[in-house]
Amino acid sequence: MSLGKRILKSETVQTTIAFVAAMLIKLVRRTSRFEVRRGDIAARFWTGDEPFIGATWHGQNLILPTFWHNWREMRILVSRHGDGEIVSKIMHFLGVGTIRGSGVPKGEERREKFKGKGGAGALRAMVRALGENISVGMTADLPPGPARRAGDGIVMLARLSGCPIVPVAATTRARVQLNNWDKFTINLPFSKGALVWGEPIYVARDADPETLEDARRRVEEGLNAVTAEADQIVGRAPRRAANGAAVH
Repeated sequence: MSLGKRILKSETVQTTIAFVAAMLIKLVRRTSRFEVRRGDIAARFWTGDEPFIGATWHGQNLILPTFWHNWREMRILVSRHGDGEIVSKIMHFLGVGTIRGSGVPKGEERREKFKGKGGAGALRAMVRALGENISVGMTADLPPGPARRAGDGIVMLARLSGCPIVPVAATTRARVQLNNWDKFTINLPFSKGALVWGEPIYVARDADPETLEDARRRVEEGLNAVTAEADQIVGRAPRRAANGAAVH
């Protein structure tokens, strides 16, 4: 292992990075002017003391915990690998709990790999949390991509728990976007921001494979819609891929 990797794996270094990142996220929240759309959707669940599954796209979600009501508990699914330890520490500094593991990928080969990444245990932990009236946040797409394609895990969680999926997107006009698979976004302070909630998506406990696939597509469409709307609010038109699809 190189010296740089050993340094990054240091507990002290990871904690320091996470603390600085959390303070930046809080600064962005406090100094940016956020327009919130359909906030009544989340408020209905909070007021009714009902849990739900908050769905986001990978790499676009670090600022979202700052909008969560602190009197309602939430846990975020965080990978056991890669940068997961730092993300987990960031969530700690933002006052949000975590569940460690991986989402459920599509395809038999990827499912086999999933079994060794704590995915099954994480799924059980999320179902248990929702059953204890604790909301769960997770990304719908999975590394290493493709980005903006919902996997099976989030609809499986909705089916097993009986709780709805609520798409949500937050962005700022001032941001840095990395050139990696998920276009990881670092929001910057003193900017115009947007927080957009989507309509809840319910999955019946007896849903068959066709119904589950329809729900997966609705999650994908819902997330793309709130993401595009958030970009529109802050005055950033989405880029277009060669096939004409929006790229955020």
